[in-house]
Amino acid sequence: MIPASLAPRKAEARWIGAAVLGAPSFEYYNVAIAAPNKAIEATAKHLAKGDAKDGEKSVVRGLSAREIAALKLEAGQVKPA
Repeated sequence: MIPASLAPRKAEARWIGAAVLGAPSFEYYNVAIAAPNKAIEATAKHLAKGDAKDGEKSVVRGLSAREIAALKLEAGQVKPA
């Protein structure tokens, strides 16, 4: 999980965080890697390619094979949830 920014939201934008200042806010990513530490490493590398934010990273839960297929994730791929 990466703390999300508190930038004003556009009406058509997808909700990614809290609307109240000071409330916790997170960004979630789907990662097609079984080992939690490797999934965190891959997510950190993915974030480093763009507008990276520093923050605590942790695994919320593993994805099932059915979920990975439904999300169309390739092995090792990281995508915003």
